[in-house]
Amino acid sequence: MLKKILTFFILGFILFFISNCSKSPTIAPANPSIPYPKITYAKELDTSIIPTDFPKTFENRFKILFSQNPNPNIQEIRYYFTHFYNESQGDYSPRSSFSMLPRYLLELNIQVLTHNTDKLYKQYYEIPIALFNPMYDQHFDFLIQKALQTQ
Repeated sequence: MLKKILTFFILGFILFFISNCSKSPTIAPANPSIPYPKITYAKELDTSIIPTDFPKTFENRFKILFSQNPNPNIQEIRYYFTHFYNESQGDYSPRSSFSMLPRYLLELNIQVLTHNTDKLYKQYYEIPIALFNPMYDQHFDFLIQKALQTQ
């Protein structure tokens, strides 16, 4: 009986693994219908050293979401990160809640420049390190979509 249960779980895991491997990751299209606005990473405004995976993830997700919901009014996007902490390295944030899993704690700041407005959007994130998938992570999507609705 134990062998049947073990076999069932092993086969289930293999099928799950194979089905996920067959999916191609979503990468931003190289030729969007409307050209991307200028995307600027304002690294000098970061309050600490940020791993390169975060800017790459932001830019990829922005391009994907922009190609799905283009906004021709946006001329430029400037973004930067503040209040970055990596709990796996012993960093402690006074803003964070208790967690058993180590997390990345950071605030994303997006400045949207259009012809007649300049808006700043901010959101604080607590991303479990084990669940962060560089380039394809969707944690920033809500704030990006909010920024894309700027008129």
